[in-house]
Amino acid sequence: MDRAIKGLAYEGKVSIVASDTTELVEQIRNLHDLTPTTTAALGRVATIAGMMGLTELKDTDDSITIQINGKGPMGSIVCVVEREEAKSFIKLYAQNSKVELPLNENGKIAVGQAVGTDGFLNIIRQNEITKQSYNGLVPLVSGEIAEDFTQYFAQSAQKPTVIALGVLVNKDGVKRSGGYMIQLMPDATEEEISKIEKSIAKAQSMSQMLDQDMTLEDIARTVTGDENALFLINDLGIEYRCDCSKERFADGLASIGKAELEKIIEEDGKANTKCHFCNKEYNFSKEELEKMIEM
Repeated sequence: MDRAIKGLAYEGKVSIVASDTTELVEQIRNLHDLTPTTTAALGRVATIAGMMGLTELKDTDDSITIQINGKGPMGSIVCVVEREEAKSFIKLYAQNSKVELPLNENGKIAVGQAVGTDGFLNIIRQNEITKQSYNGLVPLVSGEIAEDFTQYFAQSAQKPTVIALGVLVNKDGVKRSGGYMIQLMPDATEEEISKIEKSIAKAQSMSQMLDQDMTLEDIARTVTGDENALFLINDLGIEYRCDCSKERFADGLASIGKAELEKIIEEDGKANTKCHFCNKEYNFSKEELEKMIEM
């Protein structure tokens, strides 16, 4: 069962979020029919997006849209995050989900090569009621996802952050997936920062620790180096949810204008649409398109 925890280390000077997203990423793999390479890439994006939903979103009317385009073979990646109570809800897709690349020289999945580095990570925060939005745009560092989000938090959000993301894939699908995010408060000391750095260097990767059945609490204590870390909330969740509907797609079609709708009717006599996030199809007959023109 997927879960996430939030805690504090070093008497509140360091915050940590850790998550197990194995079932979520397996669901995404099946939904989008992903290859091992794109499973690893989208799994990392889903994991950090879910954790950001739990830490960055305070209002149910707020959302975060993540856009990544490194001009690699995967093309653009889009992820939308919302939050309700103790759960973070995400939906995402890649422009090309069928990319499969050889392992890199370290024997690991070549996520950075698939995503690319010649582009940007864009974080858009929006409130549906006020219609206010905020963009945080940073160049991609490696395309490996964790390093790119670390750069975003340091440059755009001004929050010193350590992020680790891991997706372990085998012949049957996603074996383990998860991540952690450590953020330093202004009063964190150099000694405490040094202890965290040494602890992370000694620790195994996130997916390896999960594969050894370490609990999220044990992982948090291991990577912070604080055996006395306190966990304030340990029953959080990250789930996949797409809220598309035929009505929404109808609104989208109507917005293209009378001339374009008439062209569709003349050329095809109907319109077939598909949601990128969940692959659900919505078909519109000639009569339905004509009613849109009349409105």
